[in-house]
Amino acid sequence: MNLNSHVPLAFAREGTKGKVVSIIGGRGVFSRLIAMGIVPGTEVEVVMNRGGAILISVNGSKIVLGRGIAM
Repeated sequence: MNLNSHVPLAFAREGTKGKVVSIIGGRGVFSRLIAMGIVPGTEVEVVMNRGGAILISVNGSKIVLGRGIAM
């Protein structure tokens, strides 16, 4: 994958590391992600992505995101 490409987390392969560029969604989604420490500029790693929920690593913590939020 090109490191300069913008890809929703839902499409990222397991083991992919990247930086959150933007959050597209309503206030609820935005507030929820901020509360989990996921803001633009945050480094994340996709630990598991097998078609359902997505497991990511953020700042040493593992977080599960539903596919809708990961889009």
